[in-house]
Amino acid sequence: MAADTIHTKETFTTTTSSTENIATQVQALDIKNPHNHHQHHHHLLHKYNTAKTDETDDEDDDSCCARSPVTLGPSPSVAKEHGLARLIKNNRAWSKAIKERQPDFFEKCSQGQQPKVFWIGCSDSRVPENELLQLAPGEVFTHRNIANVVVSTDLNCLSVLQYAVEVLKVEHVVVCGHYGCGGVAAALGDHSYGLIDHWLGNIKEVKAQHQDNLDQILDQEEKCRALVEINARNSVLTVAKSPIMKAAWERGQKVEIVGLVYDIQTGLLGELGYHLKSAEDLKAQLSVDSSTLFAARDTVAITRS
Repeated sequence: MAADTIHTKETFTTTTSSTENIATQVQALDIKNPHNHHQHHHHLLHKYNTAKTDETDDEDDDSCCARSPVTLGPSPSVAKEHGLARLIKNNRAWSKAIKERQPDFFEKCSQGQQPKVFWIGCSDSRVPENELLQLAPGEVFTHRNIANVVVSTDLNCLSVLQYAVEVLKVEHVVVCGHYGCGGVAAALGDHSYGLIDHWLGNIKEVKAQHQDNLDQILDQEEKCRALVEINARNSVLTVAKSPIMKAAWERGQKVEIVGLVYDIQTGLLGELGYHLKSAEDLKAQLSVDSSTLFAARDTVAITRS
């Protein structure tokens, strides 16, 4: 969706006035990518560590992921218009590369899916979950929307959540935000963008809940990063409060909700510090007030400086 990519100057142009207004608003917020940005991450994060913490993984191991050379780098046509012929050609090359490395991959894939991860992410084209997790088709169940928002009235998202938890029996529900999110940046301002205002209103409500602490952050880019984190946290809590998760935990199903954030500049995922595995974990998170959350961000900033 354009709303999540308009903060970069390289994106396509459109005649839609509301999109142009969003672009103007994001530029006014000065949401950009300075080269020294990685030197001062002010967030409750550390490098995402899986259960396998050693660094001896075989990079050529195809047992868990049929990786294709076609998807490991920018497309040759990345700077050109993507016509249908180019897309079909790319697909043929991708399929051929996977079959050469794992001939029975698609046959096995057609027999069903057993993903362990349900990913709730942003629609931004720069945050492709399979790519950044290096997981093959069939290993990540996905729902994406503008700014990874989860609300209790979104039957689309909740239906996907229900299928993931009750049918697929996923073990991890991941809510992932990302820095440089156009939807979050737009929600920081007061401009009207038309239809999308209804959706951005969900983020604005989160902003209002933390307005006093957000106002203490003078740097607009850092303020946007903070709202990205808080917005992802809010979605984590909304998932946890759903009847779907309540029922799963009551019947003893082992499924956790994890909050992550993706840094487009580094390609790294970071943890937000939320691992909710029970109603008790949810209760503990709900007891944390805004000032405590932002004080923790300041503490992390001091330890990293």
